Amino acid sequence: MKNILIIHTGGTFGMSPIEPTKTLKPGNIQSDIEKYLPEVHRIANLEIQIPFNKDSTNIGPHDWKLLFSILKREMNNYDGFVIIHGTDTLVYTASALSFLLGDLQKPLILTGSQRPLSSIRSDAKSNLINALELATMDIPEVAICFGNNLFRGNRTKKISIESYHGFESPNYPPLATIGLNIHLKKQNILKDRININLQPEFDPSAVVIHVTPGLNPQQYLPMIAGNTRVFILSGFGAGNLPNMEQNWIEFISKAADKNKLVFIGSQSPHGQVDLELYDSGILAKNAGALSLDDMTIESALVKSMLLLANFEDPNIIKKYFEQPLAGEKISLLESGK
Repeated sequence: MKNILIIHTGGTFGMSPIEPTKTLKPGNIQSDIEKYLPEVHRIANLEIQIPFNKDSTNIGPHDWKLLFSILKREMNNYDGFVIIHGTDTLVYTASALSFLLGDLQKPLILTGSQRPLSSIRSDAKSNLINALELATMDIPEVAICFGNNLFRGNRTKKISIESYHGFESPNYPPLATIGLNIHLKKQNILKDRININLQPEFDPSAVVIHVTPGLNPQQYLPMIAGNTRVFILSGFGAGNLPNMEQNWIEFISKAADKNKLVFIGSQSPHGQVDLELYDSGILAKNAGALSLDDMTIESALVKSMLLLANFEDPNIIKKYFEQPLAGEKISLLESGK
């Protein structure tokens, strides 16, 4: 049997209802697995580590660094890894680890649940069983197992707070589908990654701005003069921005003049940003904006924070941002650009 390390970080999965209010509080994950899922020991030899036990809304760069250090330390001691994580920031953690583990040769499967393991109709049971079985397979990726799918971690978005199919990979097909059997989609598994040996440091001077009708870019001009180095604008459709009364093109131009990078994504999860499709996009591109292509906003933010912490030169940051490091975006060759 293979040896699998379970890393429990908290979240709904390991919560237990506390009487009399039934408020959910962190439980004892080791005893809960033994109580509710003793059969998992038939899948692999399991060990559990609990570096912290948090609501995932509180998980951030410090925790990503800690998880990375644990994985690097234990990489040669196990055949695969499963991280149990709250669903709210699951995709951010998956993205961070996918960029940091540039030489990953083993499966690293993140999972969580919409209901605690102790609940009668919990999805935690099937999610953990599936994640553990997937962790014994030849999947050298950071992936998210949830519901009946295995998705590339840095391609995934949380789409529901109540459905058992709470995650989706809008622009990349599943790595595996799960029914009576697990159907591994080998053609979708990452074959090439670029390992630029990023240090596990994150610079918070990247910001996401959700562009809405009537939003005045003038209020963000002080950020250009301040410490913010990357702006990720979540625009409309194929990456379009207002350019008349609320002139975001002027904002982009002023940011570019200060050597600040501006990336444009889309509020539409499916499809690829194309700054050459409409006049608005062309104006933004000519002003200095760059396209997120088909990256998720979450993955783009984490990648920005990592690159900012590792490099000072904006041209190097731009170079590596536009290059897919861990399958997080379509390549320039694939996009035809």
